[in-house]
Amino acid sequence: MRARHRPVFCLQIQASFCAAACAAVFATVAAAAPAGSGEIVAEAGSVHLDSTEVRTLVARLPSTDQSAVAANRDALERLVRSELVRRALLAEAKAKGFEHDPDTIAQFNRMQDELLVRLWMVKQAAVPPGYPSEDDVKTAYEANKQSLAGPQYHIATIFISAPDGSDSAKLAAALRKAADVGGKIAQSDFAQLAQQQSEDSATAARGGDLGVVSEDKMAPGVLAVVRGLNVGAVGGPVKTNQGFYFLKLIDKKPQAVPTLAEAHDRIVAALRNRRANELEQAYLTQLNERLGVTVNQIALAELQHSLR
Repeated sequence: MRARHRPVFCLQIQASFCAAACAAVFATVAAAAPAGSGEIVAEAGSVHLDSTEVRTLVARLPSTDQSAVAANRDALERLVRSELVRRALLAEAKAKGFEHDPDTIAQFNRMQDELLVRLWMVKQAAVPPGYPSEDDVKTAYEANKQSLAGPQYHIATIFISAPDGSDSAKLAAALRKAADVGGKIAQSDFAQLAQQQSEDSATAARGGDLGVVSEDKMAPGVLAVVRGLNVGAVGGPVKTNQGFYFLKLIDKKPQAVPTLAEAHDRIVAALRNRRANELEQAYLTQLNERLGVTVNQIALAELQHSLR
């Protein structure tokens, strides 16, 4: 599926945003991040975001999401709005001296230790760039191609924006609109309603039509609803990190075994993930053997009893 047909709810923006936000919060303990120098793209009060900063934000996303955001201005706008909200929250917290609160400092220290451990484990489980080989990919494909088969769904949506982190007024407005749209669906043509009400302009122009989507491209909550629909039926609203979706199942195509070319990237990702897990477990096993951990069972039993 080409990038312009990739459903908005499939984006993994939230995970990337949370990682960037966590890194930014830690950075504020030492110093503020340098401002960009491009044209102002968005602002909220004294908080602004320029084009250089937006480019940096997009560059931190997975490559597939970078393409999707570049092809969908609504998705890009939601990313920008989320970042503005994050910066506004950070500015408000700093203005109140929240980072100097003893409880906050203690939590920072714990989070920093946890993050350091996670980053160290990521380093230990780093998979070499050339892994897997093309022969490895072909072997895995032949051994698992039947399990790679899965149904494909022709879907249309009506999207109502309500990104995680939205203020109460925006969320309330989105809920009211969702209730209003939900009340009209049974008596309305879905495509016409999508053209009138959907806030994803790219799909609204096509009557909400997303095209054919495979299961691995859907968010879990969306997939659960779609699987339960009969052809022609409508489900939702489903809340994702970007907002609410009403989903219409236009057609369901039977299971089909993908070609090696179609499954290639998915197989590479699965093999790299498995290899990373193997490296991590091997490192932990070696560490435990090296440490020679012992536990005083009597002291442990007394401690357990005292906790009751």
